[in-house]
Amino acid sequence: MLKVHGVPLSPFVRKALLTLEYKGIDYDLVPVMPASDDPGFRAMSPLGKIPVLEHDGFTIPDSSIVCRYLDRVFPDKPIYPSYPALEAKATWIEEFADTKLMEACAGLFQQKFLFPKLMNKPTDEAIVDNILRNVMPAALAYVESITPESGPMVGDHITIADIAIVTCFAQSQYADFEVPSDYPRLKAYLAGAMANETVAGRITSERKQMGL
Repeated sequence: MLKVHGVPLSPFVRKALLTLEYKGIDYDLVPVMPASDDPGFRAMSPLGKIPVLEHDGFTIPDSSIVCRYLDRVFPDKPIYPSYPALEAKATWIEEFADTKLMEACAGLFQQKFLFPKLMNKPTDEAIVDNILRNVMPAALAYVESITPESGPMVGDHITIADIAIVTCFAQSQYADFEVPSDYPRLKAYLAGAMANETVAGRITSERKQMGL
């Protein structure tokens, strides 16, 4: 059976788990924190990042590489489009979500949830203010501009673009952030995406694990 090394609250681990669960692939989750000094983990992930996928004695770090590997090895319900232009678009949205959008969503998660509720550390309101005033609006404006009126982000079925976008906003939900009505297409898209059976099941599982 496949093993995923990491913790579900990591957005990048969530991205891999959503891919596995969407495809209906069984896996075992091996808890490990990012930057762990465990020698076995470091041998699999020299940068100390999670997730790491272990499959048939082969280990793969980095969520984007993990998701692409899974799509190649388990081609049912593909998440990377076969048409080159659509594949490029989906991969670009994944990259934007993993970087600029994640900066905003994970930043709020850290300051409004992780620090005060799990680590007994104070929230830095200056950082929160900067995210809400500068970082988040720019990210939301771009995602709004590429969000279709209906349906998935790219093509006619769920792709890595949807998984990556949803992963980010699942993170910011823990900080009680809601997309403002200034971004109507994105807001409507997320209402549908978060209600998806796979997504809803993953978020419910996370919250149960934390007693929320």
